[in-house]
Amino acid sequence: MKIAFYILHMLGLVGLIVTLHISLRKPIKKLSAGTLHSAWLQLLSGLALMGIMSSEKDFHPAKFGIKLIVLIVILALGYRNVKKESVSTKFLATLLGLVLLNIVIAVAV
Repeated sequence: MKIAFYILHMLGLVGLIVTLHISLRKPIKKLSAGTLHSAWLQLLSGLALMGIMSSEKDFHPAKFGIKLIVLIVILALGYRNVKKESVSTKFLATLLGLVLLNIVIAVAV
C-alpha cells in the first residue's frame, strides 16, 4: 500500500512540475487546472503516506508539517489565480520554486 501512495505522490509531483513548466513556456501565461489537480493529488497521497509512515522509527513529523504548509500555500495561491486571464512569469516561477522547496525538504531532512 505504501508503494501505491508513493507512486501517486510522485505522479502529483511530476504533474506539478510539468504543468508549471508548460505554462511558463506559453506566450500568454495562465495557470492550468491540472496544476491544482496535481497539488491535490500530492496533498492526499502525502497525508496517506504520513498515516502509513507514522509508526516507523525514522518518522519526522516536523518535515511533514512544513511540507504540508508549503503545499497549502501552493493550493491557496493557485485557487486565487486559476480564473485569471493571465498570470505573471514571477507568479509561476514562485509556484515552481515552492514545489522545488518541497523536494529539497523531502530529500534533505
